[in-house]
Amino acid sequence: MKNKFKLLSFLILGSLFMLNLWSAYSVFMFNDKSFYAENGIIENLQAVVLAISCITFLVLGLREKAPVKLILLFYSLLCYSFLVRELDVERLNVHEAFKLIGSGIGRNITLVIGFTAMAFFAASKFNFYKKAGIQFIKSKPGMLLLSAGMFLFIGDVFEKSRTVIHHVFFEESFELLGYCLILISALAVKFRADSSSRP
Repeated sequence: MKNKFKLLSFLILGSLFMLNLWSAYSVFMFNDKSFYAENGIIENLQAVVLAISCITFLVLGLREKAPVKLILLFYSLLCYSFLVRELDVERLNVHEAFKLIGSGIGRNITLVIGFTAMAFFAASKFNFYKKAGIQFIKSKPGMLLLSAGMFLFIGDVFEKSRTVIHHVFFEESFELLGYCLILISALAVKFRADSSSRP
């Protein structure tokens, strides 16, 4: 199991490294802004990675028992919030109901309801979930999520650094790295669960 996890992590980060080389060369040598444009390659990859992470955390969360269940469902909802932020749902060829809940006020309401419900459950057994949350953060998946948060923060810094040439490229690249680490964190949870369930 550990070898499979290491292989998948290597493939994800290796592919990301190659993409960064290719995109950086195109952006800085040929001023090709299509890589980091709206609905460009990097942004579409972000959506794919977030969707996989969201589903993985959701499936794992539904399989687990408390308190891990709530923790994993929280990260699934967090990935969903990132996903609907990255996607222009209103421009997609989907049913109006999806556009309603995936953009604008509808998106904000669904996220507030989701996070409020989780906060309510966590508050009902605060010490129980607090202890479990700290233990999770100290684990490999938790450390990966902390690293992801750091790179997302760096991406946000570049978003506001308009004096930096191609600052959006750096923003999107660091965000993609953060999302990839979230995916690897979800995979770490999966492989840990699979190994613990084996006789």
